[in-house]
Amino acid sequence: MSEGQTTVGLRPPQLFLGKCWNECREPARRRTITAIGRRLGSAQSDKFRRYALENQPTFEYPPVRPWGSRAFSMPALSGGSDHQIEVLHTLLTALKEGTGIDELISLPGGLGAETSISSMGQRLQPAGMLTRMGKNSWILTSAAENWLESGDNGYLMAVLHSNIRYVGELMHEARTGRTQSDLLSIASDKYECSWDTLDQIRRRTAWLRSGGFMELDFRHQVVLTESGLALLERLELADSENFRRRITRKSESVSIPGAHPVVRDALETSVLTERRAAIGYIPRSEGDSLASLRKFANALKSDTSREGIDEFASAEFGLRPSSVAAALSTLKNAGLVEQIGFGTFRSTEAANACAEAEHDIDFLRIIHSKFSFVGEVLEALEEVDTPRDLAALARTRYGVPREDIAEVRTRLQMLRECGLVEEVAWGHYQVLPLGRALLAELPTASQQTAEEKTSTTIPDKETDTELSKLIDDLRATSKASSNPERFEKSVAEAFSYLGFDSQLLGGSGQTDVLVTASLSGEMKYSVIVDAKSSASGKIGETQVNYDTLKEHRSGNSAEYALVVGPSFPGTRLASRAEAHGVGLVEVNTLIAIIEQHAIAPLPLSSLREFCNKIGVVSVASLEKSWASEKRMYRLCDRVLRQLATEAANADTVTTGALSAHDLYLILRSEVEDPPTPAEIESVLSFLSSSLIHAIRKVSTQYVILEDPTTTARRLRLLASSITGQP
Repeated sequence: MSEGQTTVGLRPPQLFLGKCWNECREPARRRTITAIGRRLGSAQSDKFRRYALENQPTFEYPPVRPWGSRAFSMPALSGGSDHQIEVLHTLLTALKEGTGIDELISLPGGLGAETSISSMGQRLQPAGMLTRMGKNSWILTSAAENWLESGDNGYLMAVLHSNIRYVGELMHEARTGRTQSDLLSIASDKYECSWDTLDQIRRRTAWLRSGGFMELDFRHQVVLTESGLALLERLELADSENFRRRITRKSESVSIPGAHPVVRDALETSVLTERRAAIGYIPRSEGDSLASLRKFANALKSDTSREGIDEFASAEFGLRPSSVAAALSTLKNAGLVEQIGFGTFRSTEAANACAEAEHDIDFLRIIHSKFSFVGEVLEALEEVDTPRDLAALARTRYGVPREDIAEVRTRLQMLRECGLVEEVAWGHYQVLPLGRALLAELPTASQQTAEEKTSTTIPDKETDTELSKLIDDLRATSKASSNPERFEKSVAEAFSYLGFDSQLLGGSGQTDVLVTASLSGEMKYSVIVDAKSSASGKIGETQVNYDTLKEHRSGNSAEYALVVGPSFPGTRLASRAEAHGVGLVEVNTLIAIIEQHAIAPLPLSSLREFCNKIGVVSVASLEKSWASEKRMYRLCDRVLRQLATEAANADTVTTGALSAHDLYLILRSEVEDPPTPAEIESVLSFLSSSLIHAIRKVSTQYVILEDPTTTARRLRLLASSITGQP
């Protein structure tokens, strides 16, 4: 080496490492310890990490959340799997320095990738990094602040471990080396994380490798590094054996906090059949809705003006006045806030009683006393375990007017926050011992009698009987091959039920059923239908004569041809049907369509999407139309009830009236798939029409004119008039 030549290796080690540390700490050029270590190379990297650990600020690792409260999904950030921690650091730093949430941020990794806080926020919230403050606002959590301050990636992994399942546990299982497929099997067998693909395993190992806690060895197995082993010693892990015993155990001796006397009185005096169905909008404080109720209760202990509430909610949750109005409506319906004067509000005695306790179960008890199907969820979870099935059970057994999965999820979230239920697999829940203990003390709605059920739904016994008979006939006659005319008749009746002009023809040289959509002009279409019955429940290839079907289609000038039978096994039959432009409709498919037609009838123009299919026909082509139909029904109900709620709780701001924009701001926060402004406008136009006149437009706002049950009665009378029934 020539005289005067200098290298990194000749610099005083502490001086050089200190310079690297300062570079990592410098706000304008902030880099993570991992990134600096990678730049140094393996020789200096370990020295730098040790230096960083000795000099960085230290924070206590966060407490681990209960297993049932932790998220299933590990976030996957843009920018490549090798740069997850660097990307996170870039995003959080940008947010802290005031970058707009929709502003594109250049990501490290040299790939030219860009993203924004708004697109990544939802992924980082369950991981404990961000908190939503209103619709378009995110802030750093204290854990994120601590990580940025310390630069300690061990602390970061501890935060992820405390909020997400199978992070530290994966490290434990991989300490001596495992393939990712092994880790997937262990996740399912020992930790009840039943994923179908390696995606979630790869995400976790990518984060750990990005932080230098895991590496891929020569056996193509992932194994912990020395840093990973040191971190693992500090993490509190779920005991898989205790976990599995807890999952399968049906009873356990637990004590539940007693109810405050005021709360107990509220439960005892609650009329269960008069509880509201929809809880409505509750802002979440760091993802916790019950914590938000506590904050409102404490903030409104003294008389507070509406303007004061708006200021509090804006500062605490980032809410706009319209969203505050929706939250205030929920609080009043829950009996937690009362209006004591013109534009003045105060927490109720019940709210103050709930806020006195360190636990949130009293808040849940009050919610149960005011809203249906809250404590009853604990009972229903003994039979079904998904939000969809719970929503169906709520309607059929507990008298809830309609299936509302979003409302069920709201209830499940509250129950989880209290430690009463847990999510044991993606979208599957079960009751914990504490939940069973609470259920034992709660007054719950028993299964309704048939008479009670008919009082909560629109009676249509004749239609129910007609539909049941039609379905039974289709199933029975599809296998009555000795009398094929019976099946032909049933198929004709099924298409007639769907609204078609259905002619039963049969006989030599004729199609079995000619179906016509009697619409105007080019919208009109017709279908020849061949009904095939079989005692075995299967239609063979030789039973379908495509030449005859072609003749029947031509002879009747029909656009489409369908064959209806019990089932069409084998790929050859389906392939030949496709080649000849013929649709094969299994009886169960036809039954599913008429069942949906009973609750969400589609116009003949939409049913063309069913008739024009070839090969084996499924209901998939109609599912979007059915969902849209049901969505508009629900929206109609929700708009009416929101206007009714607003009228009953009128204040100086809204005066009991809401605009389409107000309704949009309220409703968009209540459901996962919010309505569009155009859909809301359509519903308002319908309800304010001269025929329905349930609401009235005053300038740009709408006011309700009657109770929603009166509107329902008018619509039933309109339906009776159209069908000619008395």
